[in-house]
This record gives sequence, C-alpha cells and structure tokens, in this order.
Amino acid sequence: MDKQSIAVLKGLSLDIIQNANSGHPGTTLSAAPIMYTLFTKHLKIHPSNPSWVNRDRFIMSAGHGSALLYAMLFLSGYQISIDELKNFRRFNSKTPAYPDINTIGVDASTGMQAEGFASAVGIALAERIYAIKYNKKPKNKFDKKTKPLIDYYTYVLVSDGDLMEGLSYEAASFAGNLKLNKLIVLYDHNGSTMDALTSKTFTESVTSRFSSLGFNTQIVKNGNSVSDINKAIIKAKKSSLPSFIQINTKIGDGLLNEGTNKVHCVELTRDDIEQLKKKLGAENMPFIVNKEPAEYIRNPIIQRGINKYEEWEKIYTEYKADMDSSQIMEFENINFNNLYIDLSKIDIDINYDLKESLRDSNSKIMNIISSNFYNFIGGSSDCFTSTKVYLQGKDDIGPNNFSGKNIFFGLRENLMGSVLNGLALSGFRPFGSTLLTSSNYMIPSIKMSALMNLPVTYIFTHDSITTGVDGPTFQPVEELAHLRAMPNINVYRPADIKEIIGTWKCILEDKMPSVISLARTEVKPQIGTNSMLVSKGAYIESDPEGKIDAVIIATGAEVQVANSIKERLRQVGKNIRIVSMPCMEKFYEQSEAYKQSLFPSNAKIFVIEYASSFGWEKFVESSDYLFTVDKFGVSASKDDVLKYCEVDIDTITEKIKSLI
Repeated sequence: MDKQSIAVLKGLSLDIIQNANSGHPGTTLSAAPIMYTLFTKHLKIHPSNPSWVNRDRFIMSAGHGSALLYAMLFLSGYQISIDELKNFRRFNSKTPAYPDINTIGVDASTGMQAEGFASAVGIALAERIYAIKYNKKPKNKFDKKTKPLIDYYTYVLVSDGDLMEGLSYEAASFAGNLKLNKLIVLYDHNGSTMDALTSKTFTESVTSRFSSLGFNTQIVKNGNSVSDINKAIIKAKKSSLPSFIQINTKIGDGLLNEGTNKVHCVELTRDDIEQLKKKLGAENMPFIVNKEPAEYIRNPIIQRGINKYEEWEKIYTEYKADMDSSQIMEFENINFNNLYIDLSKIDIDINYDLKESLRDSNSKIMNIISSNFYNFIGGSSDCFTSTKVYLQGKDDIGPNNFSGKNIFFGLRENLMGSVLNGLALSGFRPFGSTLLTSSNYMIPSIKMSALMNLPVTYIFTHDSITTGVDGPTFQPVEELAHLRAMPNINVYRPADIKEIIGTWKCILEDKMPSVISLARTEVKPQIGTNSMLVSKGAYIESDPEGKIDAVIIATGAEVQVANSIKERLRQVGKNIRIVSMPCMEKFYEQSEAYKQSLFPSNAKIFVIEYASSFGWEKFVESSDYLFTVDKFGVSASKDDVLKYCEVDIDTITEKIKSLI
C-alpha cells in the first residue's frame, strides 16, 4: 500500500504542476517517498488545530518542490481544497509558487536557497528554550511520571542547491555547536540543479562536512525505500546531536529524462506524463485520486494527531495546576505574539546633561525591556562589544544552557537573521545586531522577515562615515537606502535616548520587522526631541520665532548637527526650523495635512544625513539642498572624513546661507 499511496502523491503533484503549466517536477518526484514517509510514519501534527504549540514543525527549504508539499498537506487532511490545488501559482491563491506561511500547514515561507534550513535552526532553538523554561524536571532518576510539555521535532527538507549556499554552512555550524538534537535535516540528494548535474559543481562529501560540524549523519542509499527512510528517521530521533540524513534519489524519477537537469524545471509533454502515470498505476483523470490509498495516507496522520493532542491536553492540564494565572497566560500567548510592553508607563530616568553614544543609550532601554518582557531575546554576530546589545544579568545561550537570553551567533550575519526569523515564528520578539556595513551579509534573511511580517528587530550601529579611521570598508553609505527601499519594514534612526524610547515603543506595538540604526557618535539629549512623536515618523524638533527661512530635515546623530547649524544661522539673522525624521516609513503613513504642516510653502528645505542621497530627492528642490554622502569615505579622522565628504558643519552652514 505504501507504493500505491506514493503513486497517488506523485500523480496529484504532477497534476498541480501541469495545470499551472509551470513548476518543478524533478524534485517533486524525487522527494515524494521522503515526504510520504515523514508525514505518515512520524510527523506529529493536528490538521484540525494547525497552530498547536507542541506540533512537530516541517520546513520545506527546497521550496521549489512546493507542489509536492501542497499535495501532501491536502492528503493529510489540512483545509486545502482541490480548487486551491488547481490555483497553484495563480493570483491570490493559497498555493503560491513557493511555500508561504499564509497557507495552512506551512510553518515558514521558503524559496531563497538555504533560508528555510537556517530558519528551521531557529525553530529548533526555540524548542530547546521553551523545553527548559516550561518542562518539569524529574524529581529523581526513578521518576518516570513527569512528561514534557514541550518536546517537538523540527524537520527540514533540503536540496543540493540549499547545501551549496554558504548559509547552509553557517546554519549547520551553529546548530552543531548548540547540539540542537531535535533538528532533523532530510537531504534530497538527487544530484542535479537547474544548469547541470552536481558532478560538475558539488562533489564534496556532504555527510563528512555535517559530521565535522557536530551532526549525527546517515546515508539512505535507496531513496525509494520507505523502510530505509523510516529506519533512518527513527535512529535520528534517538540521537543526542542534530541529525543529517542524506537520501540518494533520482531527479524526475520515472520521467523520460529522469536523472538529468532537463527535468528540474520544465513543462512536461502529455506523452511523458501519461507514460509515468501508467508506470505508477495512477491513470485517473487529473485531480482524481484513488480513495483507498488516499485514506491510507490521511487516516493515520489524523488519528495520530488526535491521539497526541489529547494526550498533550491532559499533560497541560496537570501543568496548569502548578502555574499561576500569569504563567498560564504567558504560555498560551506563545503562538500569538500578542504581548507587548508599554514603555510610556515605565519610569526611565534621563540625564539631560549626559553625553553618550546612541548605542549606549539603546543598551539601557533594551535592558529595561528585557527585565519586563519574557520573550525578548537576541544577540549579535560577534560584536556585543561594539553594538552594546548584551542583556545584563541574563544567561548566555549555550549547548548546556538554554535558559539565557543572549545568543552568541559568531560571525554568521545571514544565519543570525534566519535564526531570528525562526524564533519569531515560534513566538519570540527577537533582535540581532551587527555593524551597519555588515547588514549587507544578511539582506536575504531581512527580506524573509519582511515577507513573513515577523516582529524581528535588527539593530545596526556605526551607521555613518563618522566611524572615521576605520576607513571606507566600515563607513556605510548605501545601506540605509537599501533597507528603506525594502517593503514592509520600518527603518528607525533615532536622534537621542528620547527618540530611542519612542522607537522601541513603536516596535513593540507594531509587531512587524524593524531596523534601528545608531551612530557611534556621542550626543546629548536634544531639547526638542519627543519620544511620543516618533510614531509620526517626523516632527518639528525646534522652531524659531518669526518667519521661517528654511527647514532642515535631519536624522539620527545629525539632529545634533542640525541644531548646531541652526544656532550659527540664527546669529546671522536666519530662522531655521528643525524637523527630526526618525522613521521615513512612519512619516509616509501620516495624513497630507500633517505632512504639509511640517514644511511651510515659502521655506527652503534641506536634508542632513551622513549617508546616500537616494530617497531624499523628493523632499528638496535640487541636489544642492542635500547634505548627504554619495561616495565612499577615506581612512582618516572623523573631522577629516566629514570635510572630504563636504558635510562638515562649516561647509553645510556656508552653503545653506548662500542658498537662502
């Protein structure tokens, strides 16, 4: 019956692809036995309760095989209709080209190579943290009655392409270092990518690589053997290490061009489909499946899910007896991410005479949040010392300690973003930090945060050319523009500690991906900054008496610069309004009336930001009114770099005087 059931799965997957006239039949056919074995023999899921916190997670990192996933979800009893399968790759369907978390049963959006694998590492890390936090410890070695509240596995299906990407090395290295033993990687080794067989491009021993990184590794030689795949998964679940199972398969198994890259992504001919379906014994009309093998797939999955869920409900009832109301609410909110802290209700003592770097100010606020927010967790890519995001008094996450809040990601920026995505998918409000120039390494994972609308906060410091002697390598220019160009993410560049408080208030209430960009520059709290007005995106930070001659828009540490220039111009009779714009995206959300209120029609508008001019053109008459940076800096003192880039206070002041 296994053979007949796999035939039904393959046949339905092919119907989905052919009906759309596009897709990836190669992986769909090679990975079908893997998917079938995992779902029918192992996966602990409850299709009627798809967000059950203790369900096993399955991440299809090989997202191009999405037709196989949708067919499997349908056959497993999830609320995906035949009509949705027919709408594969069509506008506004629940079965998009690549897996998306808006589809029921999909645990993470995937598609970009290796991002799914790395996110799965974050999900596996979340399981370990929750297990330590919530599971009761046995009273003694003879105590067999204490059952865990959290004990799910994270399975991820990866392709040859996933494992070629450097991110896969970062992910495996991180997972192996932490000994995430509930992570099981299933490798569909079909030996082909779009352009060629892997014999041309990917010849290393992958299992040796994973073994050296701390994984328990196995090889299943016959990728069509349900028995062999099943035994390998059973063995992996018993391991004290994360597991990697290489399953040797044949791309496009059964097609006329099987075993070649020609079947990776191709519209199959009618003859090819008919001959394959004849081999499979699945010659029904498209989207018609044989009842008996379909039920053979669905019934055990559903019944196992019901049994496991009912058993877990009893365990949870026992746990709740020992929990107070706040602990119960905390646990029940894990899946919904609906807790936030109102920073306006917390007394934060601000020393208005204290001059300190913005990263130090941010550190103070983060530590206050951490003390009041149970699922606020994160780390840095080997730069706690520079970015100051370490949570004081909290433990460090490690292979023998998952009770902490500080994660040492090492020099793995892209991995850091992906793990944060996995943590956010699991109910955390995570953050990650590095230098702004290093954000370039993690654009793919930031994009996935934005695509999934996950409440991940990215904290980037050393955000301007004022890093000085470190030179152009560490002097960001284009990064802010790149991040602002990305849809569905708010980029904050606060001016001082007051705006940092306002920034975090917005972030914790909005529950969407955000960036905080901070200069290393020391600043004093500015007289006119206002934490509550950060939510407007821009506001009047200071206003002159009398007629306004010019408006200076500034962000971040440059608000302090703008105020210095304002005072110089006041001495020569020029009246300047300063508009602080901590978040351009928030400003665009405001009414037209509010936007116009900041900029008098007769006043010249200038912009000061030590970064690319891209995006600022719409605010000014011409580029003459932009004091921005459109070239790389040099290795020199801060003052010399500012002069070289023509954004020092003297140059800006004289140019504004001449223009007004």
